[in-house]
Amino acid sequence: MSGHVPDPIERFFDPLSYAMVPLVDGLARHALPRLGAFEQTRRIHGVPIHYYLIPCRHVAPLPVLFIHGMGDNAVTWSLVAPLVARRHDVFMIDLPGYGLSGLPPGKQAATIGDMTGIVSAFLDDVIARPTLLVGNSMGGWIAVRVAEERPHMVRGVVLMNAGGALLDGHRSWDPFIELLSPPDAHQARQVARMVFGALPPPLRELSARGMTNLFARPVVREFINATDEPDFLSPDELRQLPTPTAILWGERDRFLPPGSFEFFHTHLPSPQVRVLKRCGHLPQRERPVATARFIKRFAQQIAQSTPQISPVEAMAR
Repeated sequence: MSGHVPDPIERFFDPLSYAMVPLVDGLARHALPRLGAFEQTRRIHGVPIHYYLIPCRHVAPLPVLFIHGMGDNAVTWSLVAPLVARRHDVFMIDLPGYGLSGLPPGKQAATIGDMTGIVSAFLDDVIARPTLLVGNSMGGWIAVRVAEERPHMVRGVVLMNAGGALLDGHRSWDPFIELLSPPDAHQARQVARMVFGALPPPLRELSARGMTNLFARPVVREFINATDEPDFLSPDELRQLPTPTAILWGERDRFLPPGSFEFFHTHLPSPQVRVLKRCGHLPQRERPVATARFIKRFAQQIAQSTPQISPVEAMAR
C-alpha cells in the first residue's frame, strides 16, 4: 500500500481521469467514418478481428497497415491515418483483445506469437498485397516479427518508439513491469509524465488514471506475465531483417527501458531515422502531422525503389 497522501489536485482530477482516455477514444472512433474510414470484422484463426480501412481515392499500389501498442487500439491512429490515406490505402487493426477485437479461444491474453500470426494472416487474407507496416510500441515489436516471417508480404517497416528490445533481459524490463503494477494516483501521474513528452499539466492529470487503468486489464497483465526473454528481439534478428526500415522516435519517451532507441538504431541495417523533439512515447497522438509526413516520405521511397520479394526468393533466404 502506497504511503502517498493525495494532494488537492489529485483529488480533483483523479475521478475525471478514469473516464478521459475512453472518452477521447470513443470520440475518435465516432469521427473515423466521417474521415472516410470503413469498419470491418474478419475472423482470423478463429478470432474476430476488427479493423478500419480508409481507401485512397487514387491508384495506390502500396498499402499501409498501422499496428498499435500494448493497452492501445486502432483509433490511436485517427489523427495520422487520414493524412497517409491521401496517397495510400490505410488499414488500422485492433489487435486480439484490444479495441473491438476478440481473443483466441480459452485465453485471457494473446501472446506475441498469437498476434504475429494474426497480423501475418491479415496481410494474406485481407490486404492481399505487399504492405508497409507501421508499429508503435508493442506494434513495432510485432511488425519486426511479421517482416521476419513474411518478407514477401512486407515492403518496409516503420518503428515508432518500438518495444521488444532484448537489452539486458529481465534486468531491463522488471522496473518497467513494476511500474505498470496496479497504480495509485501518484504512480499514474508518474507514468503519464513518462509517456507524454510535452502534454500540458491539466491534460496530463486528466489522462493519467485512464491510461494506467488500461495497463491493469487482464489482457495486458497476462501478456506481460506470459512474455519471456526468447520472445524479445535480438540484435541478430534486427541485423538480418530483409526489409527496408525506418525509425521515428519521440525523444522524451521515458516509458520504455533506457537504451531502447540505441538498440534499434545500432542493430537495424541502415534505417532511416528521425527523432521528434518535445514528443514522448506516442508520436501518433502527440505529433500527428510530423508522423504522417515521415511515413509518407518513407512509403514513397520504398514504393519507387524497392523491388518486391517473390515467395520463391523469400523461401530461399
